[in-house]
Amino acid sequence: MGFLDRPQRVWWRKAIFQIHLWVGIALCLYMLVIGVTGSILVFESELEHWVYARFWRASSPSPEKPAVELPAVINTVTGAYPGFRISVAYPPDRPGDNFEVFVHKNERLLYVFVDPNTGRIAGEINPYRSALIWIIDLHFNLLAGRVGEVLNGIGAACLLLLCVTGAVVWWAGLKHWTRGLKMNFRRSWRRINFDLHSAVGFWTLLILSMWAFTGVYFIWPKPIESFVNRFSSVASANPPEFIVPPRGSGPWTDLNVMIHQAQEISPNAKFAGVFFPGSDKGALTLLMARGAARDFTQMDYVYFDPATGKQLALWHRGVNDTWGGRFIFWLSPLHFGYDWGLAIKILWATLGVALPLLSITGVLMYWNRSLSRKWKSLKHGDSPPKHHHAHQL
Repeated sequence: MGFLDRPQRVWWRKAIFQIHLWVGIALCLYMLVIGVTGSILVFESELEHWVYARFWRASSPSPEKPAVELPAVINTVTGAYPGFRISVAYPPDRPGDNFEVFVHKNERLLYVFVDPNTGRIAGEINPYRSALIWIIDLHFNLLAGRVGEVLNGIGAACLLLLCVTGAVVWWAGLKHWTRGLKMNFRRSWRRINFDLHSAVGFWTLLILSMWAFTGVYFIWPKPIESFVNRFSSVASANPPEFIVPPRGSGPWTDLNVMIHQAQEISPNAKFAGVFFPGSDKGALTLLMARGAARDFTQMDYVYFDPATGKQLALWHRGVNDTWGGRFIFWLSPLHFGYDWGLAIKILWATLGVALPLLSITGVLMYWNRSLSRKWKSLKHGDSPPKHHHAHQL
């Protein structure tokens, strides 16, 4: 009898079970946090517009074209926030929306909204006082900056290990493998809890593995890209490399001139925003949307030297001519589920609940099989019984 028939009797399966058990216990709280926050953040855009509705919409109906142009908006914001640097500016997504401008000064960041009809500042958001931004920081950085980001990557790697070991532990043998696909509500609550853990783990295995793998990639992209690049180029999935000529403190080229150039370069796309250089050695990036205004998976990035207005590079993001480029490109959209409409968002958010559900049912299983017996023994002053974990989680 081997693994296919009687997996519980195979020694290496028992070892894998122990790995699955203790990694699952160590990851319990992490899975709760990541699962709940991830499900919430699938609707990040909708939540932002709901919480801060008074900032997104203009005070009065707006014509198809804003009355003020982006350069005037930039001047207004610069004058209102001396000492701040502008990092990003977005024109209205649709008639009636405000301009959005992100400014920062040292560690302070503000989201500023400008009315497209009057050119006046409509309001600002301090993200550090926002519950939604707190959830974003918790999901991506565990509220601990770069250290939390690295811990998040380690947690994602451990989650991937849980998926692999869970697939092995789930196998109950040729005669009984279908038990792990369903639940029997006529059994005891302990058995229902076991069935729930097994069935949810099976039906969500692929998407949980994808989330774990992409979570590792976001923290350590270079090793994964280097490996894929050995077989197929990933160049088209990443921004182009270029050198920005050194510039002094002189004035920039008129922003409208660069926007006009970008529209000539991408005639079938619509101007969707500006990324301003983060330093004197950075480029100014104009966003030209080939699809929806904020669909960054279908965006042309046009890079300019702001001092001279010379085009430095062009990146057609989402246009990949190799399978390696397509593989790397799709990691981000697959993880977040932003780009395929409301139905996929609801599905992703629902599937995200699998993580806390597996965490809770796994802990209950460990309590039923081990901790409850030890607890009863301690209450009665007996030595804790010795036993073996003979069954799978």
